[in-house]
Amino acid sequence: MGALALTEPDAGSDALGSMRTTARRDGDDYVLNGRKMFISNGPVADVILVYAKTDPALGAKGISAFIVEKGFPGFSVAQKLVKMGWRGAPTGELVFDECRVPARNLIGGENRGVAVVMSGLDIERAFLALPCIGSAQRCLDLSLEYASTRQQFGKPIGSFQMVQAMLADMYVELEAARALAYRALMACNDLERGGGGRGDLHKLCAASILRVGEMLLSVTDKAVQIHGGSGFIWETEVNRHYRNAKLATIGGGTSEVRRMIIAEELLRAAR
Repeated sequence: MGALALTEPDAGSDALGSMRTTARRDGDDYVLNGRKMFISNGPVADVILVYAKTDPALGAKGISAFIVEKGFPGFSVAQKLVKMGWRGAPTGELVFDECRVPARNLIGGENRGVAVVMSGLDIERAFLALPCIGSAQRCLDLSLEYASTRQQFGKPIGSFQMVQAMLADMYVELEAARALAYRALMACNDLERGGGGRGDLHKLCAASILRVGEMLLSVTDKAVQIHGGSGFIWETEVNRHYRNAKLATIGGGTSEVRRMIIAEELLRAAR
């Protein structure tokens, strides 16, 4: 089981600039000190990709990437967090207290972690779109089934035009987002080692998860609306999809950060 440890208690959207976790060389090891927060799979991970500053004076350019294993001295899980959604992937806070990591576990070279994290984030955004598309498709399928069987006023609710309009909108939003997501995934196939974090791919991956995330919020909301009172009940499947959906506008960079990336790349190309 793996995890990615980038976010910190005081470093979210500005994860690189505000990072406080440090790593200093000590013989054949690096010694890590700091905390990571909101780490998916963190409480159960066997292997963790951890980012730390090896040269804090360089800011974001002084970050390195390390592979940390569960049994390393000085590594611990501080807490498991209770979330409203995505409860199948436990999320927690990780602590590195004089955690010794073999120097061979350095990834990409010292002070070269930004290239690792940025290419990783582009791929993460492209792949995060897939479970979101699956969730939206499931909500549409459930809504079609419910609209065909739920009777009100002596007929299936799917016979009413307002319900039909919601179903049609769900389909159009889903298919448009799916097309953009697949385009981003195709582009990732050609990503060179250490690439990403700039140019058309950077823009496209941000656009993909931006569109998919906001589509999922809209589709799950319509699914709950079609299911009515049953959709508001915790145990129903559409309710679970509704609670899960919000993470798609936060994880891997918020929707606001995604818009910043797209705008920056558009303006850079226009200069």
